[in-house]
Amino acid sequence: SPGYDPTSITGQVASGANLVTFTTGRGSVYGNKPVPSLKLATNTAMYRHIEEDMDVNCGTIADGEKTVQEVGEEIFARWMEVASGAQTKSEAQGFGDAEFIPWQIGATM
Repeated sequence: SPGYDPTSITGQVASGANLVTFTTGRGSVYGNKPVPSLKLATNTAMYRHIEEDMDVNCGTIADGEKTVQEVGEEIFARWMEVASGAQTKSEAQGFGDAEFIPWQIGATM
């Protein structure tokens, strides 16, 4: 899939994905309507900086505070909440209206 996040995820959604899990270490506040996008922060410093936009802090693994198993269970529990009607942070913030970008032939800027 393309490296440009919105184009890559648009392809996944167009292929039938109904939940998106999006990892970021730089703080992308990506959201994609019509499907919920759960954002996973890969480091605690970034998570703390934009906590209102990140759903799960996976940096706790590198920090030694949680295990991969524990964070995996946290992600799964959050997905179960979202699948039951809870909003992701991007949905609560209203992100995603302009993020549906089909792959173009040629360069994407």
